[in-house]
Amino acid sequence: MKKLFITFFAVLFSLSLCSCGESRELVDMEGSDTGEYYAVTWEDRTYIPFCVVDKNDRGGQIGYVNGDKDNRISEYKEFPAEDWLVSWMPTDGGAMLLKEKNVTEIPEGLTDEYGYSALPDTE
Repeated sequence: MKKLFITFFAVLFSLSLCSCGESRELVDMEGSDTGEYYAVTWEDRTYIPFCVVDKNDRGGQIGYVNGDKDNRISEYKEFPAEDWLVSWMPTDGGAMLLKEKNVTEIPEGLTDEYGYSALPDTE
């Protein structure tokens, strides 16, 4: 009986470890060149370059661009992915913060380095 009890808990423990390692499915987002900048489209939102950020500022990876698993998209700190994304590649030293083009509230300490928000829509 003791051996059965130990076996039961060993199996239960193994199953719980397997479920902890589950990751969400990554989204293949669409990248496009507007002529002025490279935009990323996810669902009905378009993200434009805003500024360079440190790779340490990124959150969990949520996708990649145009099927390129090395062109990664992550969350930005604690900010909602509906507003901000980080585009980065494992071989690069930095990362690009992308702003959803309709977002008007800018987190403290960030500055639009490119001015693409002021450009008219090219869609």
